[in-house]
Amino acid sequence: MQDHTTHMILDSTKLDTFQRCRRKFFYQYMLGWVIDQPTHDLYFGECWHAAREYQLLNGYSDYFAAYEVFEKKYREQFPEETDELYIPKTPLAVLTALEKFAQERQEDLVLNTVLLTETSGKVPIAEDRFLYYRMDSVLERKEDGKIFSWDHKSRKKSFNRQWSEAFQLSIQNGTYTHCMYCMYPIEKVLGVEFCGTAFEYLVRGSKARPAGYHIEFLRVPAFKPPDQMNSWLWTVNVLYSEVMHEMDALTYCSESEATMMAFPMNDTSCTEYWGCPYHDFCISWQNPLQRSHEAPLGFRQEFWDPSAMETTNKKDLEWKR
Repeated sequence: MQDHTTHMILDSTKLDTFQRCRRKFFYQYMLGWVIDQPTHDLYFGECWHAAREYQLLNGYSDYFAAYEVFEKKYREQFPEETDELYIPKTPLAVLTALEKFAQERQEDLVLNTVLLTETSGKVPIAEDRFLYYRMDSVLERKEDGKIFSWDHKSRKKSFNRQWSEAFQLSIQNGTYTHCMYCMYPIEKVLGVEFCGTAFEYLVRGSKARPAGYHIEFLRVPAFKPPDQMNSWLWTVNVLYSEVMHEMDALTYCSESEATMMAFPMNDTSCTEYWGCPYHDFCISWQNPLQRSHEAPLGFRQEFWDPSAMETTNKKDLEWKR
C-alpha cells in the first residue's frame, strides 16, 4: 500500500469515522475506497449550503434567486429526470423550504450580523497538530455582541431526540467552537447552533397535513463553555495520537501475514445508518493488504482531502494560548 498526501490531513469527519470503526477508516481514508455511485445526500447538502449562503448574504426575501443558486449547482450532477428517485430531497422541495425561510425567519438578519459565510482552513490543536475545518457561517448577535455559528443540516424525515442530541458532544461541534475561540475573544463566543431542515413528502395527506411537500425547521443550540472545550481538546488529541499509532503499526504489517494487525474492527458499528459498505470485506478478508492493489467492483478510489475544499473564505487560524 502506498502513502498518500491526504493520510496526514485530518478533520472532524475523519476523526469521527476513526472513533466509530478504525477498519472503516482504513478502507475509506487510507485506501480511498468509496462506493462508485452518486452520493446524493452529500451533494444535496452542498447545494443546500450554497442556497443558504446566498440568503445569509443577500437576505431572505428573494428566495427564488437562492433557489437558482441551488438548482444551477445541483443540475451539474443530477438532471431533472432523476428528481423522482430522490423524493423528498428535490429542487421543488428546496424552493418550498427557501420560501418558508422567507416567510418565517425574516428576523434572522434583523437580530444578527453576518460576519462570515462558508469558510475553511486549518486550526491548531497542539504544537504541530492541525484539524481542517469548514464552517457554514459566523454571526454576531446585535443584542449583546455574542459570536455564534449556524451550521446547516438537512434530513429526509421529521426530527427526533436522537438527531437533536447528537451535536452537543460531537467532534464537529467542538472543532467549530475552537475555531471561533481562535478568531474572537473567548468571552464573546457562544458556540454553534445546528439548524436543521427536514424534508418530507406525503403521497396521501390529510386535512391537517395535505399531500405534497412538508418542511420543518429545528434549531439546536449546542454551546460549549471553556470547561467542556478542555475535554474536547483532550479527546481529539487522544484520537489524533491513536490515528498516528495505527498508521505506524500499519508500516510493520505485511501482505504475507494472516491478519493485518492495525486499524482493528469495531463490530458494534456495522449496522449504523444504512449499514457499513465495507462489512463484507471485514467478513471475508482478514488481511486486506492482500487485496489493496485496486478498488473492488462497485467501488472507486477517491481520497478525501479536507484541505482542498472550495469555500468563499479561506482562513488558517492561530491559537494563542
